[in-house]
Amino acid sequence: MEYTIQEMIARQGRVLEETDYARSNRDMLNFRLFSGDFYEWNGGKLRFKQCADVMDFEQAAEAFPPFAGVTYKSREKFPYFVGGLDMLTAATEHGETIAVEGGPCLFGEYEVAVSVRLKDGETRLFDYANGKAYLELTGFEETDGLTDYLRLNGERVEEIAFRQDKWKLTPQEYLNLRYPFEIAAALGGPLVIPIPDMSYRKYLLYSLEYVSEDIRKRALEEFDGILNRIADLYLDAVEKLQARFQIKRFICVHRRDPATLERWYDRRAAYIERGKVLRSLTRLPEKIEPIKDYISMPALPFYLFGETNLLQVDSVDETDSYRKCRKAHKNAVHMGCILIPELLSGDGVHTLYNAPLQWKEYGNYDEEEKPSKED
Repeated sequence: MEYTIQEMIARQGRVLEETDYARSNRDMLNFRLFSGDFYEWNGGKLRFKQCADVMDFEQAAEAFPPFAGVTYKSREKFPYFVGGLDMLTAATEHGETIAVEGGPCLFGEYEVAVSVRLKDGETRLFDYANGKAYLELTGFEETDGLTDYLRLNGERVEEIAFRQDKWKLTPQEYLNLRYPFEIAAALGGPLVIPIPDMSYRKYLLYSLEYVSEDIRKRALEEFDGILNRIADLYLDAVEKLQARFQIKRFICVHRRDPATLERWYDRRAAYIERGKVLRSLTRLPEKIEPIKDYISMPALPFYLFGETNLLQVDSVDETDSYRKCRKAHKNAVHMGCILIPELLSGDGVHTLYNAPLQWKEYGNYDEEEKPSKED
């Protein structure tokens, strides 16, 4: 579903002048969004998925003053989805530390393909990010995905191969690194950035249970090489951002740091490995382990630093992760969020995550950009 905040205001039965957005930036009000219609009113503001209020930049900075320290040049053009900030604001006023967690997905659609060849010569090509088979011309089939195909044909599989088409970061991915650094720097507290290569691997591990051990081993070796190369793109960007913002307590969590992963998994067990939590995750068994990662990532500063005031700075697509994580840890931490929207790609139709390769806008950002006087 595509809409703007201004359109959603009308859809929810109000006119702009009757809301808290009467003086909001017009770019923010007309920013095109692609999340579902999960809104209700919370006073004069829209509330998304019963946990995050939509605010413009000035409203978010008023609700959480450290947010005013963000200098990203397009900061006033975005609607922000914020929740749980009252307790975090009070914590800052009492001199308590606020820890930040956030970061991008590893890769999106069209960036890594999976080719499966059967012994009779039949070959199917799947997109790894969504698990769906490619159509001959464009788009994806709505039939069974990669896991189901391997489940049905596992004994007939002769080869599984991968193609990497991602060699740079998109503006969205850079944005999802930049905002956590900026806000952590403004707060002066710890920062944890997860690079979810471990989670992307878990989906493949489940799917490969249906093929022979030899094919499984070769496929994992090839895929691990892709994971390492793509993760290195992020690690390079993280290194440059850390050199710029100088976060004193900082951890970047990724697959090639097994000691940190072990600490994370060990300490989250009491909160995540519970029947009530596990039952709320998903009906798709191949996604259970990755989703366990995603709903526990916002609590990484709690597991790794022992911090109890947590701010998730992420994409609005992670609203469910925020909500589920907060619920799972409700007696242990105070958690809030500032979520940014998914950017539209150059084709004017897809978000950068969903866009075909020619519209990804790779590298279309300035790592050293400074705010202009107009900002």
